[in-house]
Amino acid sequence: MKKLPKWLTAFAAIALIGATPATADHHENAEEAADPWTGYRAHGTEPFWSLMITEDRLRIEHAGDFSAEAERRDRTSPWPGMVFISQSENPGGRDFIVLIDEKICNDGMADMVWPHSVRVIVDGRLYRGCGGDSASVLAGEEWRVTTIAGEEVPATVGQTLQFDMEGGVSGNGGCNRFMGRYDLIGGISFGPIASTRRACINPEISRFESALLGALGTVYGLGVSEDGVLTLLGPDGPAITARR
Repeated sequence: MKKLPKWLTAFAAIALIGATPATADHHENAEEAADPWTGYRAHGTEPFWSLMITEDRLRIEHAGDFSAEAERRDRTSPWPGMVFISQSENPGGRDFIVLIDEKICNDGMADMVWPHSVRVIVDGRLYRGCGGDSASVLAGEEWRVTTIAGEEVPATVGQTLQFDMEGGVSGNGGCNRFMGRYDLIGGISFGPIASTRRACINPEISRFESALLGALGTVYGLGVSEDGVLTLLGPDGPAITARR
Protein backbone atom coordinates (compact mmCIF):
# COMPACT_ATOMS: atom_id res chain seq x y z
CA MET A 1 0.00 0.00 0.00
CA LYS A 2 1.23 3.47 -0.90
CA LYS A 3 -0.26 6.84 0.04
CA LEU A 4 -0.99 8.96 -3.01
CA PRO A 5 -1.09 12.74 -3.31
CA LYS A 6 -4.54 14.18 -3.85
CA TRP A 7 -3.67 15.37 -7.36
CA LEU A 8 -2.85 11.81 -8.45
CA THR A 9 -6.17 10.32 -7.41
CA ALA A 10 -7.94 13.25 -9.05
CA PHE A 11 -5.94 12.65 -12.23
CA ALA A 12 -6.94 8.97 -12.23
CA ALA A 13 -10.59 9.90 -11.97
CA ILE A 14 -10.31 12.45 -14.80
CA ALA A 15 -8.48 9.95 -17.00
CA LEU A 16 -11.24 7.39 -16.59
CA ILE A 17 -14.24 9.70 -16.67
CA GLY A 18 -14.58 9.22 -20.41
CA ALA A 19 -15.41 5.55 -19.95
CA THR A 20 -19.02 4.81 -20.87
CA PRO A 21 -21.32 3.97 -17.94
CA ALA A 22 -22.48 0.37 -18.02
CA THR A 23 -26.25 0.15 -18.49
CA ALA A 24 -28.65 -2.76 -18.42
CA ASP A 25 -31.07 -3.51 -21.25
CA HIS A 26 -34.36 -4.20 -19.50
CA HIS A 27 -35.45 -6.32 -22.46
CA GLU A 28 -32.64 -8.82 -21.92
CA ASN A 29 -33.53 -12.22 -20.58
CA ALA A 30 -32.46 -13.23 -17.07
CA GLU A 31 -29.27 -14.96 -18.21
CA GLU A 32 -28.10 -12.01 -20.33
CA ALA A 33 -28.82 -9.59 -17.49
CA ALA A 34 -26.86 -11.60 -14.91
CA ASP A 35 -24.25 -9.43 -13.19
CA PRO A 36 -20.78 -11.02 -13.38
CA TRP A 37 -19.34 -8.66 -10.75
CA THR A 38 -21.70 -9.32 -7.84
CA GLY A 39 -19.73 -11.42 -5.36
CA TYR A 40 -16.38 -10.54 -6.98
CA ARG A 41 -13.38 -10.69 -4.64
CA ALA A 42 -9.83 -9.40 -4.89
CA HIS A 43 -6.96 -9.35 -2.42
CA GLY A 44 -3.34 -8.46 -1.86
CA THR A 45 -0.68 -9.97 0.38
CA GLU A 46 1.83 -7.14 0.76
CA PRO A 47 0.07 -5.67 2.69
CA PHE A 48 -2.89 -7.97 3.38
CA TRP A 49 -6.11 -6.45 2.05
CA SER A 50 -9.38 -7.71 0.58
CA LEU A 51 -12.00 -6.20 -1.70
CA MET A 52 -15.61 -7.31 -2.00
CA ILE A 53 -18.02 -6.14 -4.71
CA THR A 54 -21.73 -6.69 -4.11
CA GLU A 55 -24.76 -5.75 -6.15
CA ASP A 56 -24.57 -2.15 -4.95
CA ARG A 57 -21.46 -1.74 -2.75
CA LEU A 58 -17.66 -1.66 -2.87
CA ARG A 59 -15.84 -2.57 0.35
CA ILE A 60 -12.14 -2.84 1.14
CA GLU A 61 -10.45 -3.94 4.36
CA HIS A 62 -6.74 -3.62 5.08
CA ALA A 63 -5.21 -5.89 7.72
CA GLY A 64 -7.98 -5.12 10.19
CA ASP A 65 -6.98 -1.47 10.75
CA PHE A 66 -8.49 0.30 7.74
CA SER A 67 -11.73 -0.12 5.86
CA ALA A 68 -13.77 1.88 3.41
CA GLU A 69 -17.08 1.48 1.63
CA ALA A 70 -18.65 3.19 -1.35
CA GLU A 71 -21.72 3.04 -3.51
CA ARG A 72 -21.07 0.88 -6.56
CA ARG A 73 -21.15 2.92 -9.77
CA ASP A 74 -20.14 0.87 -12.81
CA ARG A 75 -18.17 2.12 -15.78
CA THR A 76 -16.94 0.12 -18.72
CA SER A 77 -13.22 0.26 -19.32
CA PRO A 78 -11.22 1.47 -22.36
CA TRP A 79 -9.14 -1.74 -22.06
CA PRO A 80 -10.27 -5.35 -21.45
CA GLY A 81 -11.51 -5.39 -17.88
CA MET A 82 -13.68 -3.18 -15.69
CA VAL A 83 -13.53 0.16 -13.86
CA PHE A 84 -15.56 1.25 -10.85
CA ILE A 85 -15.41 4.95 -9.88
CA SER A 86 -17.09 6.12 -6.71
CA GLN A 87 -16.42 8.07 -3.51
CA SER A 88 -15.48 6.68 -0.14
CA GLU A 89 -18.03 7.10 2.62
CA ASN A 90 -15.24 7.72 5.14
CA PRO A 91 -14.93 11.31 6.42
CA GLY A 92 -13.77 13.51 3.59
CA GLY A 93 -15.39 11.46 0.83
CA ARG A 94 -12.27 10.92 -1.29
CA ASP A 95 -12.04 8.80 -4.44
CA PHE A 96 -12.75 5.05 -4.40
CA ILE A 97 -11.56 3.63 -7.75
CA VAL A 98 -11.27 -0.06 -8.67
CA LEU A 99 -9.42 -1.06 -11.85
CA ILE A 100 -9.73 -4.71 -12.89
CA ASP A 101 -7.39 -5.70 -15.71
CA GLU A 102 -7.78 -9.00 -17.59
CA LYS A 103 -4.15 -9.90 -17.02
CA ILE A 104 -3.06 -13.05 -15.19
CA CYS A 105 -1.85 -12.26 -11.68
CA ASN A 106 0.61 -14.47 -9.80
CA ASP A 107 0.83 -14.22 -6.02
CA GLY A 108 4.27 -15.53 -5.09
CA MET A 109 3.54 -15.42 -1.37
CA ALA A 110 0.48 -17.66 -1.75
CA ASP A 111 1.85 -19.72 -4.69
CA MET A 112 -1.40 -19.10 -6.53
CA VAL A 113 -2.64 -17.52 -9.75
CA TRP A 114 -5.76 -15.46 -10.58
CA PRO A 115 -7.24 -14.23 -13.87
CA HIS A 116 -7.15 -10.51 -13.05
CA SER A 117 -4.65 -7.91 -11.87
CA VAL A 118 -6.45 -5.45 -9.60
CA ARG A 119 -5.63 -1.94 -8.40
CA VAL A 120 -7.67 -0.03 -5.83
CA ILE A 121 -7.25 3.68 -5.11
CA VAL A 122 -9.15 4.65 -1.97
CA ASP A 123 -8.77 7.63 0.36
CA GLY A 124 -5.40 8.48 -1.19
CA ARG A 125 -3.99 4.95 -0.84
CA LEU A 126 -2.99 2.56 -3.63
CA TYR A 127 -3.41 -1.21 -3.28
CA ARG A 128 -2.23 -3.75 -5.86
CA GLY A 129 -3.32 -7.38 -5.95
CA CYS A 130 -5.18 -10.18 -7.70
CA GLY A 131 -8.82 -11.09 -8.23
CA GLY A 132 -11.31 -13.43 -9.84
CA ASP A 133 -11.73 -17.20 -9.86
CA SER A 134 -8.44 -19.13 -10.10
CA ALA A 135 -10.21 -22.07 -11.74
CA SER A 136 -10.90 -19.94 -14.82
CA VAL A 137 -7.14 -19.72 -15.47
CA LEU A 138 -6.82 -23.51 -15.51
CA ALA A 139 -10.11 -24.57 -17.12
CA GLY A 140 -10.87 -24.89 -20.80
CA GLU A 141 -8.34 -25.96 -23.42
CA GLU A 142 -6.07 -28.83 -22.34
CA TRP A 143 -2.47 -28.35 -21.24
CA ARG A 144 0.37 -30.40 -22.78
CA VAL A 145 2.86 -31.57 -20.14
CA THR A 146 6.35 -30.35 -21.06
CA THR A 147 8.51 -31.28 -18.03
CA ILE A 148 8.27 -33.46 -14.92
CA ALA A 149 10.71 -32.66 -12.10
CA GLY A 150 12.84 -30.75 -14.59
CA GLU A 151 13.02 -33.57 -17.17
CA GLU A 152 11.68 -32.73 -20.62
CA VAL A 153 8.69 -34.80 -21.71
CA PRO A 154 8.74 -35.44 -25.49
CA ALA A 155 5.57 -34.33 -27.29
CA THR A 156 5.30 -37.86 -28.70
CA VAL A 157 4.53 -39.17 -25.19
CA GLY A 158 1.21 -37.30 -25.42
CA GLN A 159 0.78 -36.30 -21.77
CA THR A 160 -2.02 -33.83 -21.09
CA LEU A 161 -3.92 -32.19 -18.24
CA GLN A 162 -7.41 -30.70 -18.46
CA PHE A 163 -9.28 -28.86 -15.70
CA ASP A 164 -12.92 -27.90 -15.37
CA MET A 165 -14.54 -25.14 -13.32
CA GLU A 166 -16.10 -27.62 -10.86
CA GLY A 167 -12.83 -29.04 -9.51
CA GLY A 168 -12.42 -31.94 -11.92
CA VAL A 169 -9.11 -32.83 -13.58
CA SER A 170 -8.45 -35.40 -16.29
CA GLY A 171 -5.73 -36.18 -18.77
CA ASN A 172 -3.56 -38.65 -20.60
CA GLY A 173 -0.47 -40.16 -19.01
CA GLY A 174 0.85 -41.56 -22.28
CA CYS A 175 -0.76 -44.99 -22.14
CA ASN A 176 -3.76 -44.46 -19.88
CA ARG A 177 -6.44 -41.85 -19.30
CA PHE A 178 -6.86 -40.60 -15.74
CA MET A 179 -9.27 -38.45 -13.78
CA GLY A 180 -9.64 -37.02 -10.31
CA ARG A 181 -10.28 -33.86 -8.32
CA TYR A 182 -8.31 -30.71 -7.58
CA ASP A 183 -8.73 -28.16 -4.80
CA LEU A 184 -7.70 -24.47 -4.86
CA ILE A 185 -8.00 -23.71 -1.15
CA GLY A 186 -4.69 -22.36 0.17
CA GLY A 187 -2.84 -23.33 -3.03
CA ILE A 188 -3.63 -26.33 -5.21
CA SER A 189 -3.81 -30.01 -4.34
CA PHE A 190 -5.00 -33.12 -6.13
CA GLY A 191 -7.19 -35.82 -4.65
CA PRO A 192 -6.91 -39.52 -5.46
CA ILE A 193 -6.34 -40.09 -9.17
CA ALA A 194 -8.05 -43.01 -10.96
CA SER A 195 -6.73 -44.27 -14.28
CA THR A 196 -7.46 -46.92 -16.86
CA ARG A 197 -5.32 -50.08 -16.75
CA ARG A 198 -4.02 -50.39 -20.27
CA ALA A 199 -0.54 -51.96 -20.35
CA CYS A 200 2.30 -49.74 -21.59
CA ILE A 201 4.34 -51.60 -24.22
CA ASN A 202 6.89 -48.79 -24.37
CA PRO A 203 8.87 -48.77 -21.08
CA GLU A 204 9.91 -45.12 -21.53
CA ILE A 205 6.31 -43.97 -21.85
CA SER A 206 5.43 -46.11 -18.84
CA ARG A 207 8.17 -44.37 -16.86
CA PHE A 208 6.85 -40.92 -17.77
CA GLU A 209 3.30 -41.94 -16.90
CA SER A 210 4.32 -43.14 -13.43
CA ALA A 211 6.33 -39.96 -12.93
CA LEU A 212 3.37 -37.73 -13.83
CA LEU A 213 0.89 -39.48 -11.55
CA GLY A 214 3.42 -39.44 -8.73
CA ALA A 215 4.21 -35.76 -9.24
CA LEU A 216 0.55 -34.75 -9.06
CA GLY A 217 0.45 -36.07 -5.51
CA THR A 218 3.22 -33.69 -4.42
CA VAL A 219 1.83 -30.46 -5.88
CA TYR A 220 0.90 -27.60 -3.52
CA GLY A 221 1.13 -24.37 -5.57
CA LEU A 222 1.00 -23.00 -9.09
CA GLY A 223 1.88 -20.10 -11.35
CA VAL A 224 1.49 -19.07 -14.98
CA SER A 225 4.25 -17.13 -16.75
CA GLU A 226 3.72 -14.27 -19.18
CA ASP A 227 4.39 -16.63 -22.08
CA GLY A 228 1.68 -19.04 -20.89
CA VAL A 229 3.67 -21.75 -19.12
CA LEU A 230 1.79 -23.41 -16.25
CA THR A 231 4.03 -24.46 -13.37
CA LEU A 232 2.75 -26.83 -10.68
CA LEU A 233 5.01 -26.53 -7.65
CA GLY A 234 6.19 -29.39 -5.45
CA PRO A 235 8.43 -29.45 -2.34
CA ASP A 236 11.59 -29.56 -4.47
CA GLY A 237 10.56 -26.88 -6.98
CA PRO A 238 8.62 -27.19 -10.24
CA ALA A 239 7.00 -30.64 -10.24
CA ILE A 240 5.21 -30.27 -13.58
CA THR A 241 5.21 -27.65 -16.33
CA ALA A 242 2.72 -27.53 -19.18
CA ARG A 243 1.51 -25.22 -21.89
CA ARG A 244 -1.39 -24.88 -24.29
